[in-house]
Amino acid sequence: MDRRHLFKQAGVIALYTTFPAVLSEFISSCNTQGKQLKAGFFSDDEFQLVGQLTETLLPKTSTPGALDANVPYFIDLVVKDCMKSEDQQLIRKGLQQMNDQKFMSLPANEKLDTIKKIDEAAFAENSNQPWFRIIKKLGLIGYFTSREGMTQALKYVKVPGDYKACIPYKKGEKGMAKTFLLYW
Repeated sequence: MDRRHLFKQAGVIALYTTFPAVLSEFISSCNTQGKQLKAGFFSDDEFQLVGQLTETLLPKTSTPGALDANVPYFIDLVVKDCMKSEDQQLIRKGLQQMNDQKFMSLPANEKLDTIKKIDEAAFAENSNQPWFRIIKKLGLIGYFTSREGMTQALKYVKVPGDYKACIPYKKGEKGMAKTFLLYW
């Protein structure tokens, strides 16, 4: 048995034991219109940077963006309540690198180019940007488990009926909403 695989699986189990409480707090935050929610792990500058990163990844179009869905708050909650200190510091270090590159002051097209380069590096074989992989995955989880992501970006069925193995799909239709949290 591979010890690294065993430790990784143990970490996933630990994450899942605390994750429902975080998800519950995030979902209840949907009712706080107009307030900027903050869990308290990130500094104000880091929180704004996480907001810019997630909004660049999931911009507002015909559907709400990451900021509309309070994705930075979700990431703040998960990092604060579910991650080990080493991972928290890894994310802080990555955000500091982004601050050093003056990411916040870049025009939108340059932000997107910067994100694309970091994304390629984060998912490469020998990644030197693992912090971005975490932020991106949490951003996607936060968005697609939010009310906005489920009901406006996806086709949400509040109470599904019986199981249907094959559902016809028409080109251009939204995908079906489903909560699936095994991303690691």
